[in-house]
Amino acid sequence: MIRKFAFRSMMFRLFLLSICITSLPVQAAKITPAPPQVAARAYIVMDADTGKVIMASREGERFPPASLTKMMTSYILEGELTKGNVSKNDLVPVSVKAWRAPGSRMFIKEGTQVLLSDLLKGIIIQSGNDASVAVAEYIAGSEAAFADMM
Repeated sequence: MIRKFAFRSMMFRLFLLSICITSLPVQAAKITPAPPQVAARAYIVMDADTGKVIMASREGERFPPASLTKMMTSYILEGELTKGNVSKNDLVPVSVKAWRAPGSRMFIKEGTQVLLSDLLKGIIIQSGNDASVAVAEYIAGSEAAFADMM
């Protein structure tokens, strides 16, 4: 008799639990997380396949580019790569002038040779002034001649 009562009691509890669970509102899928705290004046994150904006802040405002010279350097380098004048596998000598370039750097060492592909990454990712000078000297012979190309 006691076992029968315990079984019925357990079944009743399971029944109540199932009612409670099924009556809970399903809102987990509707919760939108707060946007991340980004230490930038503006940002935009897009889906690369669809172009859909996932999140953004101040995306409609215009800002001058921070490293226009480095953007132009990488643009000219890509043009020279496309024309076949240089190759990403070229070893670029690092001059004293490139090694001593002030500001943001890739930390290449004077007297060494660095792959052109690595210098391109150093310009784009690390905003390396030293990489920019090395590329300018390699493509045009000097910074001044490279500036004329720009």
